[in-house]
Amino acid sequence: MHTIKYIFLFIHNNMLRLKRKWLTLPLLFMFPLIIVGTILFIIGSIFYPEEKNPIHVGLVDLDQSKETQLVSQLIEESTHLGKYIQIHSISEEEAEEAIKKNTISAYIIFPEQFTNNLYQGTSVELPIVGNPRKQIDSLLIREIVESIARHIRASQANILTINHYAKKLGMKEDERADLVLEQFKEFVFYTLGSNQIVNEKEIRNVATSSPVSYFSIGFWFIIGTLWLLVVYNFFYVEEHKRMKDRLKLYGVTSIQRIVANIVVTIIVVYFLSMLLFVGILTLLHVTWGFSDFVRIGLIWLLYSLTLLACLALIETIISSFKLRLLVQSLFAFIGLLLSGAIIPVIYFPIWLQNLISYNFFYEAFYWINQIILQGRIFIDLITLFFITLTFLFSLLGISLWKERV
Repeated sequence: MHTIKYIFLFIHNNMLRLKRKWLTLPLLFMFPLIIVGTILFIIGSIFYPEEKNPIHVGLVDLDQSKETQLVSQLIEESTHLGKYIQIHSISEEEAEEAIKKNTISAYIIFPEQFTNNLYQGTSVELPIVGNPRKQIDSLLIREIVESIARHIRASQANILTINHYAKKLGMKEDERADLVLEQFKEFVFYTLGSNQIVNEKEIRNVATSSPVSYFSIGFWFIIGTLWLLVVYNFFYVEEHKRMKDRLKLYGVTSIQRIVANIVVTIIVVYFLSMLLFVGILTLLHVTWGFSDFVRIGLIWLLYSLTLLACLALIETIISSFKLRLLVQSLFAFIGLLLSGAIIPVIYFPIWLQNLISYNFFYEAFYWINQIILQGRIFIDLITLFFITLTFLFSLLGISLWKERV
């Protein structure tokens, strides 16, 4: 009973302190907004996707047969080679000059006697000349060309079989050539029209597909975290040992003050952070409902309790105010860095991404993003809830143990 009484007494004192400092409090809340906004604007401009320039590829036809001209025309006009690959028919001299000027990434060659070798059963190849200054693009084009070559070699046997039986049936040379050409056309149309050359799979990275929304939510997350850190330490009062001993005689413990500081910090920061969050979503024209607001509010409450419990643990363990503030600041910075709010988690190494999933900073920021950017309805808060309970009980146990010692 006395414990609850003392907690409410400390809460009342903290409220009075806020009331006395109402002139300087706006500066306390505005300063992180300006600093973090500037930093995130710079980082966001780095990760913002630049205009995607297509890969230009030359197509050189040295055979100049009806078949190769048909293939060249279809490949040039095909939309199944990827959205960012443009192929142009040019001469070999123009292709070499374009490589020197760095205007194309590679050029493909239909060698002489290509059609003849195709009909005679000789293995056909499609040489490719890459641009040494665009090695990644050249490797991509090589993969595409190898895919086309595999289709050609797979269909060459069918064309040879048709040609062989056409000869046995005594078909005229012109009719047989037309038949083989028709089969060749069907093969080309099948290859280029069945979307088998390039299989595209879209992996959505919200940091680049919706950079403004992503970094705006990250900005809010960082600001809320800094507000929790600043306001919590705002209530700290350095006391002499005699005063501490006197308070102990009245049954006052450090955990009572810590609980009061956590309660007042959550009341103040929770209201301001959710107000800021609604303002950001309004500016971004993001559609959200009351249920989304409730879920995000619950996530933010659990996150705030966990963070404040960690800050209180550091306060309990470290007695020096300056050292404690340094450790708390480093803890908050590292947590924010690993959360993905500053640098998207997708840019971290795979092994680090697996470890980050156990971080409550990441857990809270991940689910907020899932609700706002991905439209998730069902969320899993069990992990975050148990992390919160773990830190709260750890704080209670360590604080009581230190009081006894």
